[in-house]
Amino acid sequence: MEEIEASYYYALSHELRRKIITIIGENDFTSFTHLKKELKVSTGTIYHHLDTLSQLISQKKNKKYYLTELGQHAYNSLKENIETIESPDLSSQEFNSPLLKALMALTPKSYFAFEEDDKPYVIILSAIVLLLGAILCGLNGLFPLLLFFGQATEDLQALPIEIHVVLALSFVFNVFVYFLLTEVLSRLFFRKKENTLQLFYSFGIIFYPMVFYLIVHFLFVSFQILQFGAILVLDRILMIFFQVWSLWLMTYNLSMTKGVKIENGLTITLLLHYGAFTVLLFMAF
Repeated sequence: MEEIEASYYYALSHELRRKIITIIGENDFTSFTHLKKELKVSTGTIYHHLDTLSQLISQKKNKKYYLTELGQHAYNSLKENIETIESPDLSSQEFNSPLLKALMALTPKSYFAFEEDDKPYVIILSAIVLLLGAILCGLNGLFPLLLFFGQATEDLQALPIEIHVVLALSFVFNVFVYFLLTEVLSRLFFRKKENTLQLFYSFGIIFYPMVFYLIVHFLFVSFQILQFGAILVLDRILMIFFQVWSLWLMTYNLSMTKGVKIENGLTITLLLHYGAFTVLLFMAF
């Protein structure tokens, strides 16, 4: 029941999906051609949203789309007050804190809940983040572990160019592994199998705060001030700040792409984060 409720609110959290429900509700049924004419978006976008609305809409043998019982309830809710239909995860009082508002202001929402027409831009942005992260990881001589970074050597100057390249490539590999772990936990814990590709295309974007950290760290290393105690503490504080930012982006991305509740998304992100932290602790001994 809880999963159906989450899917219901997630389905109605997007304006285009609300329009589809309204069109079918007003006409009792509709065709794909009519939807394409009314919505004026690409075929792929319509199919994506129809798939998301699978519990609210059914297609009969005549190829027409009809509202299910749950879909009719959604249509009635939209008629009564369309402006109040949004994901309860993002509208409830417990998430109406100043911290969440600040994080939401720093969230590139359109790159997570994107339309089919915007997919190339999302892929390009993810690729740019991966490229910058890889270059900076190599230059800094850092090896990544999810959102953590470890120093490969104390003497960065003596590090062979081949090792710099390996560390750079390890950043890309790390992002891919992080995505796989996130997808597996989403399916294992919450049975969320939908929108895997959408999550994959946008996954690199959650690392853009860490790119900022890598830039700052590179400046500290370049000016040879990282050995000062105060600067080292500042470096660690900044890493934690940018990690929190990235963790929020991943939680939000899971909510938008997989329909995972915010608290469930936090369960996945924190489980992976503390798992990586534990691995680093064991490596330190």
